[in-house]
Amino acid sequence: MNKLIYKTPFSAEGFTVVQNVESQATGANMSMRVAGKRNMVKLGDILYLKSAKNYTIFKLADGREIISSKTLRIFEEELDEITNFVRLHRSYIINLEHVKDLYFNCRGGEVLIHDEKILISRRKAAEFRRKYRRFLRTTGQNVTSTIKLKTTIRMS
Repeated sequence: MNKLIYKTPFSAEGFTVVQNVESQATGANMSMRVAGKRNMVKLGDILYLKSAKNYTIFKLADGREIISSKTLRIFEEELDEITNFVRLHRSYIINLEHVKDLYFNCRGGEVLIHDEKILISRRKAAEFRRKYRRFLRTTGQNVTSTIKLKTTIRMS
């Protein structure tokens, strides 16, 4: 299988180099071919990937949407090595760099990306929580204050 991820040369001036950090793979030097040669997309610009039957819709940070005729599973395999991309539902793969807020509950949870709520599958919630905490640690953010747990008890 051909890899869809390409490295393009860039200058390292102005960037801090961090050793042994997995999240640096989505830097400005990584891009992906989507729907042919004309659409080279930087991985940092991707908000999320959405499944639409046998197509995949790429939602980009500038508001554009690109449709590819490949399935979400193919892109999941390609993005498996990059820790910033996580599949949190059978229809979505998100970029953790663009997560604004998230809540967990007994049904999984919700992620807020650019004013869009995306549901977290109940079965993938634990794995998503682990990957998100690892992402926060590698970027130097506080883990405990960013993950909120919504707990409500129904009394009847």
